[in-house]
Amino acid sequence: MPSASPALTTRRSEAASTPVLAVVNYHYVRERFDHPYPGIHGLTPAELSRQLEILGSCGEFVSADQLRRAVRGDRPLPPRAILVTFDDGLREQYDVAWPVLARLGVPAMFFINSGPIATHTVSSVHKIHLLRSTMPTDALEDIVHAEADALAVPLAWDGLEKSAALQYRYDDPRTAVLKYVLNVALPHDVRDAVVDRCFAAAFGADEAAQSEALYMAPAQLKRLAADGSIGSHGHEHLPLGRLSEDDALAIIRRSLDCLERWTGRRPFALSYPYGAREACLAPDIDLSERLGIEFAFTMERAGNYDFQRPWHLARFDCNDVPGGKAAPDAGADWLASVPAARWHRS
Repeated sequence: MPSASPALTTRRSEAASTPVLAVVNYHYVRERFDHPYPGIHGLTPAELSRQLEILGSCGEFVSADQLRRAVRGDRPLPPRAILVTFDDGLREQYDVAWPVLARLGVPAMFFINSGPIATHTVSSVHKIHLLRSTMPTDALEDIVHAEADALAVPLAWDGLEKSAALQYRYDDPRTAVLKYVLNVALPHDVRDAVVDRCFAAAFGADEAAQSEALYMAPAQLKRLAADGSIGSHGHEHLPLGRLSEDDALAIIRRSLDCLERWTGRRPFALSYPYGAREACLAPDIDLSERLGIEFAFTMERAGNYDFQRPWHLARFDCNDVPGGKAAPDAGADWLASVPAARWHRS
């Protein structure tokens, strides 16, 4: 296991003067979000640029290589370090977000869901986004129930409100439960069968063109990987912690193999799909020894004051940090008061 970095400390009581790493995650970045319904959330390039400028006033942006050296204990990070990440391998991250990053001189990591690229399909999580962007929640609920009935698949909705609200804090309660049922609660094979039928009814059976428009091509991945900024987001977009250890490791390994074949570089970092605590692997699984993964990111909204658990580094959604929905007016001293990561820590 990588040694704890001397750059950071677990003494949370001294947070105001303690070095901290804050990781900020993004997904969609496009010129317009003009769908009939709000199923796809993201930023315009102007909004991304503005938020990065605000974050730059709070701390110093760091690269994948800088974090790798810090996790190894070779070289400390700056006292107020910020790492920018993007999940899923969406083409707009290359076409729209990367030029903004380059103009501002901000390094970033891109975590790629390799399965849709390899098979020219659309991941179920993105099918759900696309479906939600074309119809209201109640209409999608009706379609989901109809397709589930056709497959004789029972759907359980009750008692999920609290978990759904934690996972999808920026959605209304009804939408959050629908997303939680489809993304988390259902077994993934059942979820895929239901979502595939809904998607085919709404968009047609040929996914290849939509996949090509939605995800990066291997040539684009290779260019991004030139500075070691590519990581794995799994092959299938599944909550790895809900799978058997062998199945979860196989999904990560398959992704690493694809990314290495496409880019010539084997990734050393992982971003857990969904990122909830139950979606992450157990703390006793040594990802460095098993897969060469030196650090991994959850979606625990917190700062990293230590590297005791390099495979459970906390990360903020972009809406949780200065310039985002939940903290539009947070000041330059934001990093002095972020909570400490707690998952799997003593």
